[in-house]
Amino acid sequence: MMKMRLVILSPAAAGLFLLTLLSTAAPLLAGADPAEVRMDRILQPPGNGHPLGTDELGRDVWSRLLYGGRVSLAVGFLAMALSISVGMILGTISGLAGGFIDRLIMRTSDMLLSIPSILLMIGLQAIAPQGLLSVILVIGFTGWMLIARVIRTEIRAIRKETYVLAAKKLGAGPMQRFISHLLPRCMPSIIVLAAGSAGHAILAEATLSFLGLGIPQTIPSWGNMLTGAQGYLMSGAWWLAVFPGLCIALTIYLMHVLGDRLQTGPRRPSARKERNPHGHSRG
Repeated sequence: MMKMRLVILSPAAAGLFLLTLLSTAAPLLAGADPAEVRMDRILQPPGNGHPLGTDELGRDVWSRLLYGGRVSLAVGFLAMALSISVGMILGTISGLAGGFIDRLIMRTSDMLLSIPSILLMIGLQAIAPQGLLSVILVIGFTGWMLIARVIRTEIRAIRKETYVLAAKKLGAGPMQRFISHLLPRCMPSIIVLAAGSAGHAILAEATLSFLGLGIPQTIPSWGNMLTGAQGYLMSGAWWLAVFPGLCIALTIYLMHVLGDRLQTGPRRPSARKERNPHGHSRG
């Protein structure tokens, strides 16, 4: 519990909270309609009433960045929740059932893991109707395999523990054993997997949008902003790609740092400093 509290108070968690807060408060902070077209303000650099400049249609980049963050972060968190849910369910079934069901789930995950995830998403998104929901579903349903394998390994190890076997002998059903004994032991792994899965989902949304297979261009997202920027980089409109690119990179970095902290715990002082806090050698 102390480890979790220290991680929550870490700079990475604070940075993610700030990004989420800014995106959530977009209607209060934007100062302009992200869809408002101003042909008299096309490709203006940062300044002149637009702190981050304007795009090829004269729309305010700062406003689109905030509103786009709401969409990109929502895709990341919802797709992560879907991947974690599917992975938990299949991993638990595989770990508890064993036999044919275990082999079927694991062989299916092996087959899907052998295909590059971006190719799998492109193939599914190409036949799915374009929209925000389909992007979330495609990313979520292509991210469960590794999660299921980790949960299966955890379940197979925990189910042999003495207290789990005792609960089974006392009449506890599979669901009761899972909720009371198995799930709490799996939570650290689930939280770490969730952090990585959310970052992967945000990057996947940006990639699909960049390829024209993601969220419709009428909906602002960080990926869509990068897609619109690619035709104007050579003309010197660097701000169109730099600001959404930084937001994507920063969010993914913070999520991976947070996942690493959750896995390893806060950094402790070096052994040398612990042995000699005053900087004098002993002996």
